[in-house]
Amino acid sequence: GRNTPDLVSAFESGKSLAVIAQDERLPVSELIRLMIPGLLDRQILLSRPGRQEPKLKDLLIDPHLIKEQWREIILAAIDVDGLCSPASDESARLIGLEYEHTLLRKLSAHGVPFRTEEQLRLLGTYKTPDVELQIPIEVNGRVVNWIDSKAMFGDRASHSEHQKQFRSYVNRLGAGMVIYWFGYADSLPPDADVTVVDTFPTSLRL
Repeated sequence: GRNTPDLVSAFESGKSLAVIAQDERLPVSELIRLMIPGLLDRQILLSRPGRQEPKLKDLLIDPHLIKEQWREIILAAIDVDGLCSPASDESARLIGLEYEHTLLRKLSAHGVPFRTEEQLRLLGTYKTPDVELQIPIEVNGRVVNWIDSKAMFGDRASHSEHQKQFRSYVNRLGAGMVIYWFGYADSLPPDADVTVVDTFPTSLRL
């Protein structure tokens, strides 16, 4: 498990929340949620007398719960992470597109022929993965016919929400791969047809 006091000490000694979150493979808002008890102990966060431990959204509603010298840093981090900010849908869409482009660039660089979701839609195929490979590739000894790019952390809940989507690709195209660019939970159930990775595989065979 994670050692929350260490995370709080790292933050106190000037390490950026974004960097800690990256090291811990967590969205910034999740990291701050984890750190709340430790931040209260160190009096970086203040609790209102008689109230329970503040939640992330309480910090946005009542920024004075954050000690002044830390206020701007913590609010900026929550804002950038955007899980609570109304702009999050649009930025999530843009980040998603950015990672899709990364995927397409890497496939091209490896000389893998593919069709994109847009090309497949023009052919009248709906419910398509981000990329359908025209020649299957082999990743970690498993065959991959399609790839779906997810600019998110793959926890159990969101992975199971996507299961139906993945199954429809498997039924139509065979086994495939999903890339959770921000990492994924160790506890994801194994699936013979869907390879889960968190980065573009360096060893792939055509």
